[in-house]
Amino acid sequence: MARWSIFLTDFDYEVVHRPAKQMQHVDALSRHPVMLVTSDELTYKIVNAQESDEYIRTIKKLLQEGKTSEFIVSNKILYKISEDQESLVVPEMMQVDVIKKAHSFGHFAATKTEELVKRDYYFLNMRRCIENVIKNCVECILVNKKRGKGEGFLNPIPKEDLPLSTYHVDFIGPLPTTDKNYNHIFTVIDAFTKFTWLYPTKSTTAQEAIERLKLQQKTFGNPSRVISDKGGAFRSKEFEDYCADEQISNVQITTGVPRGNGQVERIHGVLIPVLTKMSIEDPTKWFKHVDSLQRVLNSVPSRSSKYSPFELLIGVKMKNPEDVMIRNLLEEESQEQLFQHRDNLRREAKQNILKIQEENKRTYNRKRKEAHLYKKGDLVAIMRTQFGNKLKLRIKYFGPYQVTKVKPHDRYDVAKIGDHEGPNVTSASADQMKPWTWH
Repeated sequence: MARWSIFLTDFDYEVVHRPAKQMQHVDALSRHPVMLVTSDELTYKIVNAQESDEYIRTIKKLLQEGKTSEFIVSNKILYKISEDQESLVVPEMMQVDVIKKAHSFGHFAATKTEELVKRDYYFLNMRRCIENVIKNCVECILVNKKRGKGEGFLNPIPKEDLPLSTYHVDFIGPLPTTDKNYNHIFTVIDAFTKFTWLYPTKSTTAQEAIERLKLQQKTFGNPSRVISDKGGAFRSKEFEDYCADEQISNVQITTGVPRGNGQVERIHGVLIPVLTKMSIEDPTKWFKHVDSLQRVLNSVPSRSSKYSPFELLIGVKMKNPEDVMIRNLLEEESQEQLFQHRDNLRREAKQNILKIQEENKRTYNRKRKEAHLYKKGDLVAIMRTQFGNKLKLRIKYFGPYQVTKVKPHDRYDVAKIGDHEGPNVTSASADQMKPWTWH
């Protein structure tokens, strides 16, 4: 280039651009797409396939009749002229191969992949074809996170107007081991009143959970149902047998969807920082503060019901040692008045809870969209829900899996197909799933 630049300095000249449609006499071998034919196997196949493509034959016929100027034919090869650039027209049977080659350079999204394809090639409905190929790219299915609005709307758990009907339960920990070897807390929350029981435990076994539920049973009897996650304790045969014997419905939330057991998650979000502050001098003494923390939790009014859990459950305000001004309501009112007052509180609390649920539902659903519906037998990829050390660069999805059961609220049971990473059987929600192939 330097040599030619120096040579041209001896001349007076003006550079004028000449569009490609006025340069059809130039030898076709000097053109970029044809150079690809001589060095690129894929382009060579495209050139041969043009002869059998009906759309390309139609364009060539229109060129012969002078009815189009958007294309040119050189050495029997059809090119599309766009912005003074000549692009090789790809026959339909080769379009997927062209897209796959461009996409394989970096598994880019549709826009970037389209830019790569347009550098050398042209065909109809390019964007739609590219999006379809990317949707079926196995590497992208397993690695890419889902974008856009999350799928599925909020489904609040129906509330009865009686306490002690539904329990939310879970373990939290491990915590610093105490002198009595306690290192976890088993949390029980009444779904209606939000009354909370905190039981320090030495492990997270089914036996620990059953023993604490039996303590509940001595005073309050059994609930109609228990809502838990899919932890080992709650999936064990021992826990299932206990629930069956006591006629308790054991409802387990979908894996990786903690909002299904949101009552416990909210309390745990408060429990850890408060216990940390109360036992900051000696973390192994957290056990001593559990009872007082439980009392405070149950005496503070709930945002949803506007009343304290203790007041909804018992019918009077809790009398704390430090609250000397609180009078004993039981001494002021007769038993009949107390029962009537309690029933009124519960009816009003139910309305407040329904109001808050509807408000939460509207706020949540603004950022959501209708969930994709899967059928039994569909092949899907499921999201990896746990990332520990050294797993940041691992694939974000496992698959393929087959849907084995369609459940309410966009939940599905799935089973592994083939030999690959991931659990053999599990459950997943629609916002954690991708179709293995799109049709």
